[in-house]
Amino acid sequence: MTDSASTDIHQAKAIGEWLEPLCLQGGANLAFDTAGSTSWPVLLDDIVIGQALVVDVSAVPALEKPLARGDEFHLIGHVSGALVRTAPLTVIEPLEDAQRIQFRCTYPEYISTIHRRGTFRAPLRAEMGVETHLTLTADGPVIDTEIRNLSLGGCLLAMRLVDAVALTPGQLIEALELRFPNRQRLKLKGHIRHVRTDDDWTMALIGCEFDELPIDSERQLWHCVKEIEREGARKASISDKPLEPSSLFLLPQGRRPQPVKSILTAPAPVAGADNTVVRRLRKIADYLNAQSLQLQNGGLIASSLLSRHADTLLSLGAQSRESLLYALGYLENEPVQVQHALAVAVRAVDLARRQGYDDSTLKAIAASALIHDLGKASLPATLLESRVPLSDAQRALLPGHVQLISERLADCRWLSTDVATSVVEQVNERLDGSGYPRGLRAEAIDDLGRMVAVVDVIDALTRPRADREAWPLVNAYRHVLGNAALFDSVWAQRYVRLFGITPVGSLVRYSSGALAWVQRLDAKGRPSQVHMVLNANSRQRRLDLVLGRHDLDQLGRLEGVAKPGDYGLSRSGSASPGTA
Repeated sequence: MTDSASTDIHQAKAIGEWLEPLCLQGGANLAFDTAGSTSWPVLLDDIVIGQALVVDVSAVPALEKPLARGDEFHLIGHVSGALVRTAPLTVIEPLEDAQRIQFRCTYPEYISTIHRRGTFRAPLRAEMGVETHLTLTADGPVIDTEIRNLSLGGCLLAMRLVDAVALTPGQLIEALELRFPNRQRLKLKGHIRHVRTDDDWTMALIGCEFDELPIDSERQLWHCVKEIEREGARKASISDKPLEPSSLFLLPQGRRPQPVKSILTAPAPVAGADNTVVRRLRKIADYLNAQSLQLQNGGLIASSLLSRHADTLLSLGAQSRESLLYALGYLENEPVQVQHALAVAVRAVDLARRQGYDDSTLKAIAASALIHDLGKASLPATLLESRVPLSDAQRALLPGHVQLISERLADCRWLSTDVATSVVEQVNERLDGSGYPRGLRAEAIDDLGRMVAVVDVIDALTRPRADREAWPLVNAYRHVLGNAALFDSVWAQRYVRLFGITPVGSLVRYSSGALAWVQRLDAKGRPSQVHMVLNANSRQRRLDLVLGRHDLDQLGRLEGVAKPGDYGLSRSGSASPGTA
């Protein structure tokens, strides 16, 4: 084993020098030679170099019997920032004292010292069968993770990108629990040191640092690190006499556990996972989550990946715009900023395609819209999560996220600078000059900038925010149509005509009580194909029925868009037998 996690000291005098500080009251703990056993405070009363130790257990009389019968034990303590643990010791003889319980014990053959913040990382493999459960707050959910390595100072976790986007360095960890195959559990607290992606941008890697631990927990952690290291050495050994498997990685029945399933190969728990369009959109969502993490760590926009995913959106939209619009609803478990980015990109391209823009321009619109808001990850969380109107000082910070994205686009030489400027830098501008980052007025805002501003604000208003609930779609339409001083009225009218008041992907209610997801619209913007999932008059009975144009009359009069949450509905929770 190289780069050992601990240092073993065998020279008798050096051992005595390390143990001397443990002679202080409360400096030493005693633990029997059993994994997971409790340790008790004792007094190291005397050290006879190379010969014996004198241990006083008067504070814990229950120790007298196991020591007297010869049970092996260790002395453990902290010295100069290191955890010190003796080799197994046994009692030589009890010492006679009417007031105290003392034993003369063997002198340790060696001691092991290990520094809590050492750089050694014991790597874990899936076949070791160690399950990991992470919770960030006392009442928060358990996050699916894989543990990659473990040390006395911290560990490296892998998790899905979607779960990692909201994490920040310094964030506290309420509990990290490791469950070993032999049913031993290790519970730790700490904080996040760094959040980054793996080399393939397929998952997030989270560096964690542990809090100072009670000596029992630190001893247990030390035992686990040493056993992981030993198990790794056993697998790598080519000796004729290989090491025996560690009991830590064996089931109680003595069998090897099943390998821990990868977070990437676990089946998706939501409906629609078998839909090709949904799967391809999720790939783009993964890219956006990974790109966000890269930007937070000072990285640039990944030019080739952005190009590939922009091409995907164009291709999906050209094949079936209704399928693409409908598939957006299956992303409801993604971070809001990712849902927003994809929705703006899809609808902006759809709207621009109707106006005859060429494919190269459409691709540039898609790419710019996908990343236009990623810079917001650099803004203070207090600003993004504010439940009250922003102060002037807070508003002054907003242009920073636009500048960050513009600067990080340096490597995207294929991307039209004009289109990127119109979309990224003008999406938050307003015709009256009240927008940001430059406060441009009407004549200074490009046609594409005006278009994307309409698409962006309609989507943003119809999503909930910390300081308000989601607006009904009709109210968002009234806002852009009724504020010609802010938004281009031509683009606002084009948007409403194209997507309608019951757009593809929305939940609508009919006078019969039927609730259905809109899958297609006719030439007049009315639903022509829906997926019926519930009758509001009989909520206990879930339905699963796709109805076309000639069957819709049986549902009664179309009453309008409904809120899925009011009926306990979500796209992910509704089976979709038909494709849009």
